[in-house]
Amino acid sequence: MCIKNRLVSAIYRICAFLLGLYAIVYDFGIFNGRFKAINLFYFTIISNLFCVGLFLALSISTVKDILKEGKYGTTSVSPHIKGEILICILLTMSVYHFILIPYALKLNPYQSLKFTDIILHYCIPVLTLFDWLLFDEKKGFKWYDPMIWVIGPYLYVIFVFIQSGFDIAERVNAHIGNYIYAFLDVRLLGNGAVALNIVSLTVIFVLVGYLIYGIDRIRISN
Repeated sequence: MCIKNRLVSAIYRICAFLLGLYAIVYDFGIFNGRFKAINLFYFTIISNLFCVGLFLALSISTVKDILKEGKYGTTSVSPHIKGEILICILLTMSVYHFILIPYALKLNPYQSLKFTDIILHYCIPVLTLFDWLLFDEKKGFKWYDPMIWVIGPYLYVIFVFIQSGFDIAERVNAHIGNYIYAFLDVRLLGNGAVALNIVSLTVIFVLVGYLIYGIDRIRISN
């Protein structure tokens, strides 16, 4: 299925861009007159920045195509790039919901989600998924794309291990270590447990990638 109406997709993409931009700016503390540079260390922020950039690029391209070719038709970016961004933001949502939230509730059962947490971890992932489902021509992915999409998160894991050796990040996870995420903290969990976490997430990541690839191959008449 693909909605071939650029006016609808433009409105959708502009709204998604503005929502994501607001959440990121708010989370960085800019509305309070400060800038939390530590946020740039988090996969959540990195993946959301990519999504905001994607929606900005799509909004501009869609408006240009409306002016040039009319409102009927589709506008998108390289399916390989969009797939990478999509799978990363879905990973953000999954890790947050199934790993980080349970861990945080164990530390403090009474804490509640901030509005920006909901936007960054749920709204933007869902909006990115539905942008692809609703407005993109399908059958653009290659069979090997899910394997390539793993590279981005692996580069981030390498970054986490490198930065853990320097005193450049806030101590997070209730001050139990200098790792950005507790499930990657080898000092807390040990090498074996962290390796198992990485392998498990990789398997899930690739399976989700091939699920998206499978959906992409299904032809549904409009």
